[in-house]
Amino acid sequence: MPCIIQVIGKKDTGKTSSIERAVSVLKEKGFSVGVIKHSHHEIDVQGKDTYKFWKAGADIVIFNDSKCVAFYRCNLDIIFLLPVDVIIIEGYKELNLGTKIEINSPSEIEEVSRKIVGEAESCQKGFSLVVDGKRVDHYNSLTLLLYNLMKFLNIREAKID
Repeated sequence: MPCIIQVIGKKDTGKTSSIERAVSVLKEKGFSVGVIKHSHHEIDVQGKDTYKFWKAGADIVIFNDSKCVAFYRCNLDIIFLLPVDVIIIEGYKELNLGTKIEINSPSEIEEVSRKIVGEAESCQKGFSLVVDGKRVDHYNSLTLLLYNLMKFLNIREAKID
């Protein structure tokens, strides 16, 4: 399962800047990274099409512009399945989702960014993916999703006959 790091702090203390810098460094080091932003503002506005789809009962709504954005019902269990090495969460101070790093001032941006990278490097456990009895050195996001799902459900091996 992915390494989860929460960056917490008051408004305008540098959370976003710290995460942005850490993401750049982690990507340079070859990590796949996901970021979750906790907000008190709703992004799905009443009257818009995506809102109407939710209201109708859709389980997943994907909004596709030049980039692709997916919306899931608010269930944080899904973060453990995300096909990335590291998940950095901005916020959710009241929840214990991963290692918490607090920032108190913009003067701490560089230090906090280094802490995020250090935590990601130390908690990242490598694994070997074996498919049909053969080790797979290169895997994509779907195989990582499958691996995370199996770990989450405590499944050691699955076969299709």
